[in-house]
Amino acid sequence: MASHGSAKFSQSLSHASPRRATKGSRRAPGRIQRRQLVGAATLLSFSHRAFAQAPAQVARIVVGFAPGGAADALARILSDKLRGVAAPSVIVENRVGAGARIAIDFVRTAPADGSVMVFVPDATMFLYPHVYKSLSYDVFRDFAPVTRVIGMSLAMFVGPLVPENVKTLPDFVAWVKANPKYAVYGTPAAGATPHFTGAMFAKAAGLDMTPAHYKGGAPGIQDLVAGQIPVYFGSIADGAAMIEAGKVRAFAISGAQRAQLLRDVPTFRELGYSDMVVEDGLGLYVPAKTPADVVAKLNAATLEALKAKDLQDAIRNYGFEVSGEGPREFRARLEQERQRWAAIVRATGFEAMD
Repeated sequence: MASHGSAKFSQSLSHASPRRATKGSRRAPGRIQRRQLVGAATLLSFSHRAFAQAPAQVARIVVGFAPGGAADALARILSDKLRGVAAPSVIVENRVGAGARIAIDFVRTAPADGSVMVFVPDATMFLYPHVYKSLSYDVFRDFAPVTRVIGMSLAMFVGPLVPENVKTLPDFVAWVKANPKYAVYGTPAAGATPHFTGAMFAKAAGLDMTPAHYKGGAPGIQDLVAGQIPVYFGSIADGAAMIEAGKVRAFAISGAQRAQLLRDVPTFRELGYSDMVVEDGLGLYVPAKTPADVVAKLNAATLEALKAKDLQDAIRNYGFEVSGEGPREFRARLEQERQRWAAIVRATGFEAMD
């Protein structure tokens, strides 16, 4: 638009004939041309500014995981609800790898206009600083938290390797003490919240347990069902289908309250483990320099989207809880969790990874 306008203006200049000075006029043709050139430069500058400030026609929600997973599925429902707010069209873009760090780093340097958002687990922001020696981003320096979309508790699942007469968490602790060769627990990844949740439980229960890390929840649950490991710590979504099929059991939930999908399963806190409250989530973030009014607009639209039945149903079907909070509340939550997890990671003796 700017180049077309300036070319047309230049063309008019090249065909203009110098005005003939009238009697008594002191305006020279050179002065007229200089004024026209200044006008052209002003028009060109305005055109560039207008183009730079034009709203994006397509906004993106960047997800750090492959298509088909819970984060991807929820992002696609959410993107439909945000059309007309961030941009006329909102799409989901999957940038997979490094536990969502690739997606986060991509959005860190994206335009700060609300057109590019990242949808990732809260733990990537509050836990990763204690897990990785070098991290390209800092949530409080590089991002403006928009809102926490869902809350997510973890579950302690046991498989067929654990005898049927071991029916409760106290039973399990006694069984492992009597059978130390089974003091192994599975997790979906090293350095993730399930890893440290298992370590917290082992320490609180007086058990010396070794983690077995998998590349995701699916292979871990498969080994649990196959009797390769006795217990697995992961999201409720990881094992909900196997519980329904009667192939695994859940002994405890890490949230402050019982999960809607597993109402009969007590929390660790109910069972006497008062410090065993671990909750993750999925949140929406934009680059740090995004204007506050744009962040507020995205926040309001997301909170409105969370009232929709199809999104609520999808969230609960995965074993998650509908969340939603203001940017300040979300930021305060992340600050509190980052401080808390520094102590938890140190207590486990975990050495930060590259």
